[in-house]
Amino acid sequence: MHKYYRSLEKMAYQASITGEDWDRFVERTREKHVQQGTYLIETGEPVKHAYFCSEGLFRLFYTLTDGREYNVGFSPEDDYVTSYGAMVKEEASTFTIEAMEDSVVIEIPYNMLKGLMDTSHMWERFVRKSVERLYIRKEERERELLYLSAKERYHAFLLKYPGLDKRIAQYHIASYIGISPVSLSRLLRSDPH
Repeated sequence: MHKYYRSLEKMAYQASITGEDWDRFVERTREKHVQQGTYLIETGEPVKHAYFCSEGLFRLFYTLTDGREYNVGFSPEDDYVTSYGAMVKEEASTFTIEAMEDSVVIEIPYNMLKGLMDTSHMWERFVRKSVERLYIRKEERERELLYLSAKERYHAFLLKYPGLDKRIAQYHIASYIGISPVSLSRLLRSDPH
């Protein structure tokens, strides 16, 4: 088994996917190496794959009309990364996904995944568990933006993404928590954690 599939294989095992079904899945997917700074998905592009980040780090961001970028999430190792809504609705992505480090993903064709779900309750369960994780994260993010102060959003970021503050520039964190880089610097000086 390729090392990049290990975490996915563990999840498949937990969903009671048989060895034979798992082997078919591996045959129909592929490892994709993505260099730092490369877009995995660009705004306006159709989305036909889900990706599982086996190594590296991605950011999900919107580009505002004035050119500013607004980070809405990060996908580190052992996490899914895609524009799920665009993939399911067969529409263009409304945001961009960029590799922040040299990364490796497992590229999963959505049509293949739909076929697996149509023929197997185990695959349906596997995908449901993954989507539940994404939905919970999205709901938590909305709550944070609506109810928490900048300081609380920063602490929530640290809890949600342990160690990520050491891997990315502060301006990316500032964008994610919805404040300017200057405000984040002030916040960090007044409360270094």
